[in-house]
Amino acid sequence: MTKTMHIAAMVVGLLAAGASAAGAQTLNPTMDGGPFISLAVGGQPQTRSFTNAGTFPSFGETGQFQVNQNIGRAFVADVSGGYLFGKHLGVGVGVWLARSKSAVAASVAIPDPLFFGRFTNVSLDDEDQKASTIGVNLMLIWTQPISNKLDATISLGPTFTRTSVDVASVNVAANSQTATLSFESQSATSAKGGNLGLDLDYRMNEQYSVGVFGRYAGTEVNLPAVEKLKVGGFQVGGIVRYRF
Repeated sequence: MTKTMHIAAMVVGLLAAGASAAGAQTLNPTMDGGPFISLAVGGQPQTRSFTNAGTFPSFGETGQFQVNQNIGRAFVADVSGGYLFGKHLGVGVGVWLARSKSAVAASVAIPDPLFFGRFTNVSLDDEDQKASTIGVNLMLIWTQPISNKLDATISLGPTFTRTSVDVASVNVAANSQTATLSFESQSATSAKGGNLGLDLDYRMNEQYSVGVFGRYAGTEVNLPAVEKLKVGGFQVGGIVRYRF
């Protein structure tokens, strides 16, 4: 919550400065309102990690395994649209997809077939699993011209997500010392997320503008094997907007 308040304070300051700069300038008539659509691509720099552990019977004893899984930085694509009721206030909805790779490292302690209490340690790894999140942002929008060509837009609202992760586990054949990784695609939905973002757009002409965006859009989900996994997060990239 503290980080969100800091971001909001910074954005309000930028918009206030923009309002002062724009006061003496003639605004573009296309800023009188209407529908718009935006396309954006970028990245999500955060990484996530979690641990999954378990036991298994073998040779009359109990073996153990632990799986450490890392979800890497994500590629983000976004399409959104909305309507400005005037020069400033509007509403919008956006759909975004964040995709990343997941790397796995597992350690397995397998009971020895001949000596009780002796274990063979096996290491397993995989770097080619997937994780993805689809998010839907509902947004209240405030747009402020900074100059005759440059606009700043702040947006905030709730976020709904659907996350899918290839979660790793370890299989050990009965009464053997053979261990392999197995993967299950686990999914979860959350309606408890939120989004807060800032766009800076340069108007190329009356319809098109290009710019950059930065936003937070994320939440936590509970997968069958992982509780309170953070998904989404800070996202940044480039944006193209068309005003009808």
